Amino acid sequence: MGGAAQLRKLLATGDFIAAPGAYDAFSARIIENVGFPAVYLGGNAIGLHLGVGQPFVTLTETVLCIRNTLASIDAPLIVDAGAGFGEPAHVWRTVREIERAGAAALHIDDQPYPKRAGYHAGRGGLASVESAAAKLKVACEARRDRDFMIIARTDALRVTKSLDEAAARCRVYFEAGAEAIMVLDLPPEQVGPLKAMIPDVPLIWFVSPATPALPTSVLKSAGFRMAFYPFNTIAAVADAVTHLWTSLRDNGSLDQDPRRVGTLRNSVQDLIGMKTYWDIEARDSEPGKH
Repeated sequence: MGGAAQLRKLLATGDFIAAPGAYDAFSARIIENVGFPAVYLGGNAIGLHLGVGQPFVTLTETVLCIRNTLASIDAPLIVDAGAGFGEPAHVWRTVREIERAGAAALHIDDQPYPKRAGYHAGRGGLASVESAAAKLKVACEARRDRDFMIIARTDALRVTKSLDEAAARCRVYFEAGAEAIMVLDLPPEQVGPLKAMIPDVPLIWFVSPATPALPTSVLKSAGFRMAFYPFNTIAAVADAVTHLWTSLRDNGSLDQDPRRVGTLRNSVQDLIGMKTYWDIEARDSEPGKH
C-alpha cells in the first residue's frame, strides 16, 4: 500500500494522528521506530538541514529530501510545499514532483511568493485569497492519485488576528478542493467557534514557537484531527549537539556516558538495518560459496 493510501486509512479510523517532524532519513527512521504512524517533513527543517533558511529552499532540494527520507521509512510522509514554489503553473509541477517522489500529502500556504527572509523574524504577510485558492485548485487537478491529499495552510489568524478572516479563507480553500486545513496559531479554545463556521473541514494543529506543543489528549478533545511538529526534532538535535561540544570546549571532556554511547551505537546499527548486510557478508564468506 502506497503512502497516500496508508494516510487515508489512518484518517478513516478516526484516531488522532501525531506526525513528528523529521529533517532527513535518519531522523525519520527514529520517529518511525518509536512507533508513530506518520512523519512530517517541514520546509524549515529541510532548510536548516541544508544550512539555509526556508525561504531559500528549492523544489529540487525538497524532492531530493523526500526521496532520501522515504528510502528509510515505510510510514506515510506529509510534506510542506510552502507557497507552492510559484504561481499556479508552478504549483502543477510542484504537485507532480512531490507526488512522484512518494509523499502521501502536501500542504500549500497562503504566504506571498517568493517567500521573504523576514517571515522567520515575525514579518509575515498574506497572499490574496483568490491567488491562494487558485493554487489549491490547480494542486488538486495536478495529482494523479486521488488518495494523495492536498492540505491548505492559512496564516490569516497570525497576520490579521481575526478568527472571522481565518474562517472565511478556510471556506474558500475548502471549496477550492483542500481536504484539510491548518490555521496557524489556532488555540484549542477557538476550534469550536471555527468549526461552527466550517463544520466539514478537518483541522490540523501545527506546533510553532508561538504555540507550544500541547498534550495530544487536549488537541483531540478540542477537535483537531492531526498534529504536525515541524521544529521540535531540529530543536532537540541543536540543543544536544551544542551541549555536547560546549562541554568539550570548556572542560576538555565530554559530558556523555560512554556506556550509553556504546548502547546507542548498537541500537543505531539495528535501526538502520545493518544486520541484513552482516548476514549477507557472513553467508557470502562461508567456505564453498565461491
